[in-house]
Amino acid sequence: MANAATARAFQYGLGIFALTALIGLANAIKIFGTIDQNTLLTHLHSGTLGWITMGVFGIAVALFARNGSAVGPNVRLSALATAAYVLAFWSGNFIARAVFGLVMLATIFGWWAWVVYRAQAIGFGRLTVAQLSILLGLTTLVIGSTVGVILQVLFATSNVTDQTGVLIGVHASAQVGGYLVLVAAGIAEWHLSGETRTTAGRVQAVLLFLAGLLLALGILLNVTPALLLSNVFQTVAIVMVALRVGRRAFGIGWGAPTGARHEAIAVGWLVVALVLFIALDHTMFIGVMTNVLFGTVLALGAPRTWPWADHVIFWGLNAGAASFVVVLLTVGSSAGAGPFGHPVAFTAPIMGLAVLLGIVTFSIRLAGAPAMATAPART
Repeated sequence: MANAATARAFQYGLGIFALTALIGLANAIKIFGTIDQNTLLTHLHSGTLGWITMGVFGIAVALFARNGSAVGPNVRLSALATAAYVLAFWSGNFIARAVFGLVMLATIFGWWAWVVYRAQAIGFGRLTVAQLSILLGLTTLVIGSTVGVILQVLFATSNVTDQTGVLIGVHASAQVGGYLVLVAAGIAEWHLSGETRTTAGRVQAVLLFLAGLLLALGILLNVTPALLLSNVFQTVAIVMVALRVGRRAFGIGWGAPTGARHEAIAVGWLVVALVLFIALDHTMFIGVMTNVLFGTVLALGAPRTWPWADHVIFWGLNAGAASFVVVLLTVGSSAGAGPFGHPVAFTAPIMGLAVLLGIVTFSIRLAGAPAMATAPART
């Protein structure tokens, strides 16, 4: 059943996200000292793959599966592949990273191929803006992840060269500047504006896709015009998001404990991400992606266990993220600081504890919901 598969994807993602949050808290307050590079990479990939991409897989099911049929690749196996890759980063073993990286790449490719198959069955010209965004976003994810796994193979075989640093930049730019921005815009529009098929929305999705590709190619080949054109495309597209979806975002009830306010504030964070380079990762991962995914969980319609928690999660998450970004902009990194020796040690826990509350609350709700009403797009 498609609804059940979507819920399971989020349940697994929330479980892995707990590791992200706990490492982030430890890194912020530094009661265990400075976190090593392997643990920081675990923090990064458990968030981007374990939480965000598992959530995107679940949304792909909701958007492309029909009446319980063709629900896509096995969600449990996808979660196991993701968890194994995350743990490989924590191990520090380059061979394990390369091996499980290939498994993870095959998993991502399987989801992309299934979405392409379903999109073809629907008709590429009949895709909604959300469907097109997920399709193009997963395409960018395949590209960025391929580069990422190539890097792990190079590390495992001791073939690191001067070009390796360039490939790291290509990998990061494709994942953040291409994949995340694109899927976030599509998911937010899906929840705030419905299943639209507007020309402007499709142009917006294509511009974001091209911006991600041009950014990656510009870094790979050191082509300045490609980087400039990428900035232009992304700026135009995000302005389109702000104008098209932002109007609905302003009109939602900010005091109502619904997923709509998470989606609405994610649009604002998307605009912030456009102008920020410092703290860009947390602006995208927490401000944008965690809001759109928490909003999606709430839209699943699970019973509201702990109703009071919705307000604490929303305001804690966003106030914490905002204060975290302000500290990084005004004070700088906490690198080298001792326990509670940097302002981020007092701002990051607001965000981190709200995330942990969200993980527990939403996991309980999803576990207790026998049937949830996602809204698959019409064919």
